[in-house]
Amino acid sequence: MTIGEQLRASREAKGLSLDALAHTTRVQPRYLAAIERNDVASVPPRPFGRGFVRAYAKEIGLDPDRTAHDYFAQFAPAPVASAAPGLQAVPSPTEARTTFIPSWLAIGALAAVVIALGTISLRRSDRTDRALAPAAVPAPAVGTTGQATTPVATSDAQEKPPAKDIILPAATAAAPAAHALVVQLTPTRRCWVTASADGQRVIYKLMMPGTPETLNADEEIQIRAGDAGALEWTVNGRKVGLFGQSGQIRTLRLTPDVAATVQ
Repeated sequence: MTIGEQLRASREAKGLSLDALAHTTRVQPRYLAAIERNDVASVPPRPFGRGFVRAYAKEIGLDPDRTAHDYFAQFAPAPVASAAPGLQAVPSPTEARTTFIPSWLAIGALAAVVIALGTISLRRSDRTDRALAPAAVPAPAVGTTGQATTPVATSDAQEKPPAKDIILPAATAAAPAAHALVVQLTPTRRCWVTASADGQRVIYKLMMPGTPETLNADEEIQIRAGDAGALEWTVNGRKVGLFGQSGQIRTLRLTPDVAATVQ
């Protein structure tokens, strides 16, 4: 009797159904049925399959470890017979010739390729040497005075007039787009500031001394300061002074028309 059949017989002897066993072991009934059929291909691989067999055996009162070991030992592959020690297969003469001939053919082909490459390399080297060799200089002509006259070589630079320098106009840097409103906020002590430029919030934080902020807008700037007396500000380069009184919470909407008169 196989281990799967033993498990099934023990379960039926205890009056347990597969559904009842699945409820207590928390293993799906299809896996329990596969274990009973010894259908190891339908059982999940280790370690899950081994855990299912252990849970099955424990629930019906069998030794979990021993049962799991014996169950999977049923499906161990048969050992492969090894050749007797000291014996070695000897190829037949036909096989030896078949193996030996292609090896020599491969070596001969490789040698032919090496010789061809060497010949091509020597030819290229010879042509390169002839190309790099200095041209023969004619012997100096002898004039009527008996002195040798050496011809004067004229270079292309002497025959052709020098090219005129072409002066390209310098690239003109694009000027930054100017804004109708430029406001700089400089805190003298800690103060809470919220500000928006053209409807976009750009400041919402506690500003610290020595950390100025610059706002740029074309239509409007809105500023709200929690301590207006701790905030100095300039509008379009004009120093206005303090944003308000000490401890004052001030909200201001600034437009291009108001910028020239704000105080």
